[in-house]
Amino acid sequence: MNEIKYYNKTGTKYPLFSVVVPVYNIEKYIEDCIHSLQAQTFENIEIILVDDGSTDNCSQICDKYAETDSKITVIHKKNGGLVSARQAGVEMAHGEYVACIDGDDWIDKNYFNKFSQIIELYNPDIICCGAVWAFSNHLEEQPYNLQLGMYKKEDIIKNIYPIIEGDDGKYFPPSLWAKVFRKELYLKQQLAVNTRIKIGEDHACVKPCIYEANSLYIMEDCLYYYRQNDMSMTKNRKAFDVDGPQLIGEHFEKQLPINEFDFKEQVNRNVVHNLFNVCVSQFNRPERYKKIRASIIQLLRRDYYKNAIDKCNYAKSIGSNLTLMCLKYKLCILIWIYSRFK
Repeated sequence: MNEIKYYNKTGTKYPLFSVVVPVYNIEKYIEDCIHSLQAQTFENIEIILVDDGSTDNCSQICDKYAETDSKITVIHKKNGGLVSARQAGVEMAHGEYVACIDGDDWIDKNYFNKFSQIIELYNPDIICCGAVWAFSNHLEEQPYNLQLGMYKKEDIIKNIYPIIEGDDGKYFPPSLWAKVFRKELYLKQQLAVNTRIKIGEDHACVKPCIYEANSLYIMEDCLYYYRQNDMSMTKNRKAFDVDGPQLIGEHFEKQLPINEFDFKEQVNRNVVHNLFNVCVSQFNRPERYKKIRASIIQLLRRDYYKNAIDKCNYAKSIGSNLTLMCLKYKLCILIWIYSRFK
């Protein structure tokens, strides 16, 4: 297939894809990621490496590759977290579409070739592909458990809106990786995300993007390699920010038409889901059980969280209803038990 070329109003060629790669203290993995980008069979891309104040050798590694590859641009910035790194990257992007690749992951050599083929045929606002979970000793394909192919706006409303945060405890894959977004759509939503959000930041951007998209395509291929890194933020044992679920909930209330469809119910379910994870994480603190229990009970009495818990419902999920019950009745001992096996 001939490579798709885009030109601005002055006739200057610009890339089809801008690839934003946040980089923070991952010197062990970043070269694997960069090599996979350089090996792409589709070449009309730009690579934006955002060094988010790394204290290891990542800064030097990024600069080394930028010196020999004209497709690579490096941004060095003060550490501000994943959201601020992605915001800095997309503001530098020139492509028609934006792809987010985490710096400790990598992609198949035909990743952008496959996406470009879909663009040439359908020109959708969002394209999704499956992923491969890369464990230390094996790989597991994770394809989409949804109807494949093209979704027009009416299809998105009918088939995707109800499962953005479904009442069965499942939700549309909220990761920014393994997707490409039309730049204008992604730029608007990423810049709107509060940089204080450290857990669930992908949800905060992806879900409003889905709402605003006029078309979406789901591919069969599993092309993104998601490294199962025990030192990643979600697996590193620490207490999550107790304000995070509320920050994301209030963000959705601003970015979604909260009184349309069942979005209010979906936001309540998202807040409850995130809140349970926050409560579980509190048991990673070094204090005694009694003190942590008291802080969780106080947290669950916040008006915003109490309202979300009271109005949340899961019609079809035993597991999610148990989660809701733990929060509603402040069953901290069950939350503690869950934290020991998580």
